[in-house]
Amino acid sequence: MPRNVDPAERRQEVVEAVKRIVVADGLGRVSLREVAAEADLVVGSVRHYFATSGALLVHAFESVVDAVLARLASAVPEPSGAPLGVGEDEVVAQLCQLLPLDEERAVDLCVWAEFKLAARTRPELVATAERSHRAVAAVVGRSLMALRPGLGSDVLVREAERLLATIEGLGLHALLQGRWLDAQLCLDVVRTQVAGIAAGPH
Repeated sequence: MPRNVDPAERRQEVVEAVKRIVVADGLGRVSLREVAAEADLVVGSVRHYFATSGALLVHAFESVVDAVLARLASAVPEPSGAPLGVGEDEVVAQLCQLLPLDEERAVDLCVWAEFKLAARTRPELVATAERSHRAVAAVVGRSLMALRPGLGSDVLVREAERLLATIEGLGLHALLQGRWLDAQLCLDVVRTQVAGIAAGPH
């Protein structure tokens, strides 16, 4: 007698198949048929949950974004709506969730980067790409406000964008040049950036 299939579990299996395909061959190879084969399912099973390739892509993108945001949130808990008493080490730990410092983060960030680039030409991915940037910027902004209370709004926006640009560039560089840009060097760069912001203008 076949076991009952948990819809959420099956959707996650499909998402993991999408991620494996993207990491191996890029987003262009993702289709209902290819994903079904990767997940060891028949195409009809995948269609039961996702009527089109576009719907599948949107769900997979949302899933990856949610996973990254959850890691960011857990790195600096917000018990009362904003992190209190946040130190440099906590902010560094939070930002490191956006770097490929282990296999899980490397996979998610590789897939996230592919989806964000694809959003330039795939309208169905635009809303999730914009949500991901706004959400990450908000998290980083709150941590910077806790790190340097009283930071003016203009300075806050500038510092948050500068920090995000550094982290995103570092993450992409580490994905592409991981042989020499190792975890320790990434960590040193992040610590230097955060220390500079915490110290304020000289």
